Amino acid sequence: MAKRSTQLFSFLVEIAENIQTATETFEKELSSTTDFGSLATRMKTYEETGDDLIGRLITLLNNTYITPLEREDFVELAVTMDDIIDGIYAVTVRFNLYNIKEITPTMREFAKDIRESAVEITEAIRKLHDRKLVQLRDHIKALNVLEKHSDQLLVAALRTLFAEYTDALEVIKLKEVYEILEDVTDRCEDVADVLESVILKNA
Repeated sequence: MAKRSTQLFSFLVEIAENIQTATETFEKELSSTTDFGSLATRMKTYEETGDDLIGRLITLLNNTYITPLEREDFVELAVTMDDIIDGIYAVTVRFNLYNIKEITPTMREFAKDIRESAVEITEAIRKLHDRKLVQLRDHIKALNVLEKHSDQLLVAALRTLFAEYTDALEVIKLKEVYEILEDVTDRCEDVADVLESVILKNA
């Protein structure tokens, strides 16, 4: 594979690894911190790293005559992965803005699903780098399972929220946080959908 083609895949791997590190930090910090302003700042740094990597990827694409995948596939994979960090940053901002004082078991379970999804994405992108397209399907299936679990988690969390919480403002705040967290797993599944499309185009 030509040097530029290899570098294009390497950028995707770096973007995925940046996301995985961000999700690991997010999950860990939910168990040990109440300084959500600091956590939001850290997530912003990961977001900026991702934006920089995407910019470099697009620059390289513009300077590469023949690419190993369609150009739009590289861009869509990069942007769809970047949406994951955007979602995590958005929720950490809400933690700080809404003065969330208690991290619920539901939040921790969402964080676990998100981190496990990021691991699957990183492994899938590494296999894409190595052109092991058939092996991508195992990771796609795992991402679908994790997203379905998060769907069920959201339904259960909202049911508990409406049944057990009497403070209307607290219900509104937690409901939004839970919905953003679930949306992050949707964004992880979006990456799976793009990978499925790549397999079909290059089978």
